Amino acid sequence: MVVGCPPTADPDAQALPQAPPPDPIDALRSAAASEDADGRPLGETVGVDPSRPVGKGNPPRQKRRTIPAPRPSRLEIERRIAEAQLWIAQRLPLVQILENAGEKWGVRNSQTVNRYLNLARERMVEELITDRRRHQAEQIFALNECARRAMDAEQFSAAVGAFRVIAEIGGLLRAPIKPPEPRA
Repeated sequence: MVVGCPPTADPDAQALPQAPPPDPIDALRSAAASEDADGRPLGETVGVDPSRPVGKGNPPRQKRRTIPAPRPSRLEIERRIAEAQLWIAQRLPLVQILENAGEKWGVRNSQTVNRYLNLARERMVEELITDRRRHQAEQIFALNECARRAMDAEQFSAAVGAFRVIAEIGGLLRAPIKPPEPRA
């Protein structure tokens, strides 16, 4: 008896090779020939949904929602752009931003959300260019707070790094800290 094979009635009989299962592609190829006189397929129709006839004009359209969402006001659009700026500043992934937009704004279209994000980015750049000193002051203040917390936690290398960046922002430090190594 062969290990792994089911026992047969005659242990001396050899197993006949079995035919491979029919290929579904071949079944579809041969199905075209089995039609009645009117052109309708005979037997089973494989992979065809009768509610969606093939080749009969345009594909079915999505049904409109029963109650379309009203267009947002200018104030609502400004609020959405400001919220998108916050999400960009928080470096949220796009998937999370799309989810948030769906929950908070009722917007499910990713192109619409991308338009809001593009407007938010443009405004952020405009604000950075026009209010550069204010942004520098905000960054210096935040870095001072970071350095203070690092020193309280006795993470002095982090505090030194924060002070170094403050000096770079303020224009006090322009040269590299370490001189370049001489080449041999």
